[in-house]
Amino acid sequence: MKERLSISEMAQLRGISAETLRHYDRIDLFKPQYVDPHTGYRYYSIFQYEVLGTIKELRQLGMNTNEVKQYFNERNIKNSTEILAAKHEELVHKLNEMKALEENIRDKLAFLREIIAEADSPAVIIRQLGRRKLFTLHQKINSNLELCYGVLGLENRLTETAPLLASNRLGVLLSQENLEARRFESPSTIFVVAKRAASVPKENLITIPAGSFACIRYYGELWNRSESLDALCRKLEEDDYEITGNALQIMQVDITITDNPSEVMFEIQVPIQKKTAAGAAHEPQ
Repeated sequence: MKERLSISEMAQLRGISAETLRHYDRIDLFKPQYVDPHTGYRYYSIFQYEVLGTIKELRQLGMNTNEVKQYFNERNIKNSTEILAAKHEELVHKLNEMKALEENIRDKLAFLREIIAEADSPAVIIRQLGRRKLFTLHQKINSNLELCYGVLGLENRLTETAPLLASNRLGVLLSQENLEARRFESPSTIFVVAKRAASVPKENLITIPAGSFACIRYYGELWNRSESLDALCRKLEEDDYEITGNALQIMQVDITITDNPSEVMFEIQVPIQKKTAAGAAHEPQ
């Protein structure tokens, strides 16, 4: 054992590179205890191990070199506590962001695997869907140009991590009145399904109640919905269902997932209930 260590010995002892130690010396963050005046060789004292170890750990916490310098400036329990508390708050924020991103990707993967598994499902499916909150700027769109600006307007007001990559959340509302009148090409209201409705102003929220939805999927652009909607409405008439509210047309697979236009897919979800024999409606059992 020896007290004086060369730059390579200190670097090896602490598991860092010699160039890192040279950099710390140049910026006056961690200087060698002794420099040979004849050879210029740097030597560190073994008793400096604590300072270098602290620097290494602070860097692992994400502190830059200026922040590390600040930490060592007039180091005492009060200053250290304040600096570490601020860094802890920053790390918690980053962890929450990463957790949200992981959840979004996990949900997206589960949804895409479901899409693949249901590739051969019947054209019209009755689904039981839960209550949803929609975030909207109440903007009507009827062209790709309006769609682009509509998506940008929503994204710029969302504070989530990768919100639209997350899952099947971007879509448009088709009014019950237009559906019943077979006006399938009428302008529709763009929205994003809200994950954190509490953070959205009430005037920008639309509630979609839980219930039964007749669903149909199709490939193509947002505007290529008339044929599918016509087929869905005819199926509802044949099976004695009636429409009970506005429908949702939600993007299922888009350009964030595929470059193949033939794989771009939408699902139309129409709220329904069964008619009685006398023509009055009742909720499905």
